[in-house]
Amino acid sequence: MTPTLPPEQQAPEAQRARRLLRLSWVLALLVLAVMWGGVIEGLRQRQSLLSAQQQTQQAEWLRLSSTAMDDRLRNLYKELQLFANDQPSLARDATWLFPLQGGSLWLVDARQQQQLRGQPQQLEEAAVQQVRQWLQSPAVHPALTLLPLPVIDKRPGHSELLQMVLPLCEQAHCPRALTGFLRVGELLDPEQLVDHPAYAVLDINGSVLASNGNMGFNGHNLTQVATAYLDEVPLLLAANYRSSQIIRSFNLFALSLLGVALVLSSLLLLLMWRISQILLHVERSSSQFNHAQQLLALTNSSLREKMHTLIDEQHDQQTLIETVQVGVLIVDAGELSILTSNDAAARMLGMSRQMLQRQTLPALFHNPQRCEELLAVLQEQQIVTDREAQLNNHNHKVCWSMTSMRYLQFRERHAIAVSLIDITERIAHAQRLQDEKQATERALAQLQATQHELYQRATLDDLTGLANRRHFLSFAGKALERARLADDTVAVAVIDLDHFKNINDRYGHAAGDAALQHFAGNLRTALPDSAMAGRMGGEEFALLLPDTSLGEAHAIVDALRNGIAAQCFHADGQPLQLTFSAGVVASRNGHAHDLSELLKLADKALYRAKANGRNCVESITP
Repeated sequence: MTPTLPPEQQAPEAQRARRLLRLSWVLALLVLAVMWGGVIEGLRQRQSLLSAQQQTQQAEWLRLSSTAMDDRLRNLYKELQLFANDQPSLARDATWLFPLQGGSLWLVDARQQQQLRGQPQQLEEAAVQQVRQWLQSPAVHPALTLLPLPVIDKRPGHSELLQMVLPLCEQAHCPRALTGFLRVGELLDPEQLVDHPAYAVLDINGSVLASNGNMGFNGHNLTQVATAYLDEVPLLLAANYRSSQIIRSFNLFALSLLGVALVLSSLLLLLMWRISQILLHVERSSSQFNHAQQLLALTNSSLREKMHTLIDEQHDQQTLIETVQVGVLIVDAGELSILTSNDAAARMLGMSRQMLQRQTLPALFHNPQRCEELLAVLQEQQIVTDREAQLNNHNHKVCWSMTSMRYLQFRERHAIAVSLIDITERIAHAQRLQDEKQATERALAQLQATQHELYQRATLDDLTGLANRRHFLSFAGKALERARLADDTVAVAVIDLDHFKNINDRYGHAAGDAALQHFAGNLRTALPDSAMAGRMGGEEFALLLPDTSLGEAHAIVDALRNGIAAQCFHADGQPLQLTFSAGVVASRNGHAHDLSELLKLADKALYRAKANGRNCVESITP
């Protein structure tokens, strides 16, 4: 152990190194403080900017959401007008009544309740009493009204439900009303619910009527959230909208900034540690050098030779210490034998340093040809950087390395320095990610096939393969809305097979099914690609002809009628012939685009065709 000298006897270089070390740490801490202060200020300013953006998006969300709710409540009010009349009709059957829950609708008066639409079920007494009490209140008026659920019906999962009431008034008296239930979330477009906003519907006094359960406010803290008035009904829409995109943007910015700060801090600390090691080494070397000078004055030339040998050994050790983080091999450039190595290389290859020095460089490679390729590149370019190679591990483990080579002089010999970075875990992780990606792609393909099959079952008629009633009405309603926005003309036709009951009664239902399939096949062949055909029930069909005038639609349906009438098909060996009657109607330059109105007119034209002897097509102008 080298004795420590008193401060006054230490070399000036050692004292300067100690002072420089202290100053370096002070500067490093100041840099870290400034950098992290900047990080905190950057995060604060970013949060302020994103908060303003959040408020802007929240106001826009409220504007779009209130408009969507008003539109759907307005459409619901128009459709409910069809039920003010007790007489059933095709237009009334085609009414969607969205967004009423289950499409269920009841008629309630002072004595009884009657269900008009939906899966048969009894309206709860509390809901009936609420309608009757509301009819008796002085605030009743002939407009669509939304009421909260009765207290006894506040079950889990029902916090979004509202009771819809539309009074049916006779002059100044409203003896009965239509009622049903709707969910607030279905009044909004699906795109507006992607970020799972917290929202609620309140009356004008600030009392919460319904919410999606994510907001904890009432009339007392209403000023803490954003609100918008609904035009269709006297209600408020309140929301606490938090965009996931903005949150994700802030999180990514925060993570990136913190990550960069951490990396820079780590690099700075690593640099300071390295500087400290160098300065401590300088201090120790200076102290040792000063001590050696004192000893040299008292020793002979043999001690001087030993000191030179010690300095050479220290120089060799220092060369290896500088690359201690990676495996290092010093290889003879001619024989390719290993002259020396460090502990990291020995651990990576599963050998001791003594065993490793008995090996040659090609023997360490799993594929010796790979070693020859790297040596050829080294000879051509004088340096090899970051080349992947699989090495032989003495413990029979898979070992991948990022290999670099360069020439150097080692103990007056021409040698090659080989550095090895272990990337085994990274290669294995990449393979696992590739396997998981392939498994995910297979699962997604299977899911898409299943979804397609379920969609086919839900939208097509089992017998004819045409669109079923529900899918046709939904598709036609959306097509009409698009035509209204584009100011296009849309034609609708209602078709009824003539004397179809006689076929069933005389030849049986199998022959009737064959007749329906025969007719559906002709529809698919004769109609344009843009048209849609649907089976409305029994022998009744409907056609939707986008961007088609009334005259064009009449010609298409009449050509179809002539083609059907001219054909003969066989069922159980019996030759049969089909005819049909049809009614055609078309919208007029953006007017009469309501589906129920068009179907009602087409149905009227159909009855005119039947009255004219059947097997004909009648048109009607809205």
